[in-house]
Amino acid sequence: MSTTPTSPTQAPEGAHRRPPAKKKMSTLTKVLIGLAVGVIALIAIGALVVGSMFGGNTSAQNSIPSTDYLILSDEGVSNKVRVDGTIAPGEVRSITTHLTSPISSVEVEVGDRVELGQTLATIDTSTLQGDLDTQRTQLDGAVTSAQGALTAAQTAYDQYSQGITNGTNPEILAALATQRSANEQASLAATDLNAKYQMRDQAAAAGEDLTMINAEVAAAESALRLANGAKADADTGVATARTSANTQLSALETELNSARTALTSAETTRDQTLGALQGDLSSAALTSPINGVVMSVAKPGAPATGPVVTIGDDSKLTITTSVREADVATIKEGNRVTFTAGATGTKEYSGTVTSVASIADSAQQTGPEAAAAGMAAGGSPTFTVTIEVTGDRDGLYLGSSVKASIITAEEESSLAVPVDAVYTNDLGSESVVVAVANDDGSFTLEERSVETGLANEFDIAITGGDVASGDMVLTYGETYRYRVGETVTLDAGTSFGG
Repeated sequence: MSTTPTSPTQAPEGAHRRPPAKKKMSTLTKVLIGLAVGVIALIAIGALVVGSMFGGNTSAQNSIPSTDYLILSDEGVSNKVRVDGTIAPGEVRSITTHLTSPISSVEVEVGDRVELGQTLATIDTSTLQGDLDTQRTQLDGAVTSAQGALTAAQTAYDQYSQGITNGTNPEILAALATQRSANEQASLAATDLNAKYQMRDQAAAAGEDLTMINAEVAAAESALRLANGAKADADTGVATARTSANTQLSALETELNSARTALTSAETTRDQTLGALQGDLSSAALTSPINGVVMSVAKPGAPATGPVVTIGDDSKLTITTSVREADVATIKEGNRVTFTAGATGTKEYSGTVTSVASIADSAQQTGPEAAAAGMAAGGSPTFTVTIEVTGDRDGLYLGSSVKASIITAEEESSLAVPVDAVYTNDLGSESVVVAVANDDGSFTLEERSVETGLANEFDIAITGGDVASGDMVLTYGETYRYRVGETVTLDAGTSFGG
């Protein structure tokens, strides 16, 4: 059997073909291929993004978000100082008493509404009544004693005065008797001397010896001199007696006046002391000095020291707060205030500044701890500001906390935009970007010049220029100024000021 040789490369018929062997790929080649694929992918993605930006999604690019524009309105602009405070009555009266007895009863409770003259509490008067009875007995006795002393002084004065007047005063009578005796002795001595003179004259005429008679004359003259001296002493004695009597009468008059004064003093002391005790008894019932609401009460049985009842006149409400030193110069009496209360949520109330302290709170305190209480958190002094609530008061409660805004400056009814809406253009003019409506519903961005006024950290007033209420103003002027002239659409939604 002959055979036909086959080619070494040709597989026999019916035999399985073996696939050709693959070449192994190097690591470098694999890395290069991976990088190439990544670059191609990035190029494709970039093309898609660019296409979406500059190609078929033009409407998204020219749409202005509702947060980037507002409808211009005349809400006005104001500068505010924000503070916290507490609702308090316009007047607070603490009802106290000088009595130190225990509180017998309290007729009201916290929150009760009271009227002028209404009894609020009573003080225990049992001790007071005992004191009144004891004092009355003692003081009435003192008055009776003073009345007796006055009667005795009056009697002594009257009797002594009558003795002087009717000549029965013993001292004067004795002096007068001595004067009469001295006068008689002087008269006798004068008569005797005259007789002796006559006898000497007769003896001389008769030529008799005058020795004896001259001695008698000398003795008579001496006697007269003595008698006249005694008479002068007696006259002086009468004058002295009368002076002494008048002096004694004056002394009795002084005693009489002193007795009158003592009686008056005793009566005054009695009346004042008993009147005060009676007043204490009457004042044991404490009444309200005003119409208002009860803010605090003391406990029955406790000593009546300090306020027994505190009444607040809530016909007028106030807010007391403290402001920083940096803000106090901007706040003036009459500044308008808006505030919300913790009990009423977002409801806004109004008020007016009625007083601004000119002395720092810390300067009105004593001691380091008290002084620290009058300092702001940063260590700067604070100043007390009082605000009177005006207008609606419904929902306000005494003691409620409030958050208030003191309006230190404002331009009411002026157009207002966010501060970022205004920019300075290339010509140096303040400007805003306005979206002007087209007939097809789109808007064209235009630059409008403006004049500005009062500004705060958020808003600025537009006081003049080429804008009006109702204009659509872009809130980020510096951003949109470079798109002036573009036609855009405005996203629906709630825009600022809309």
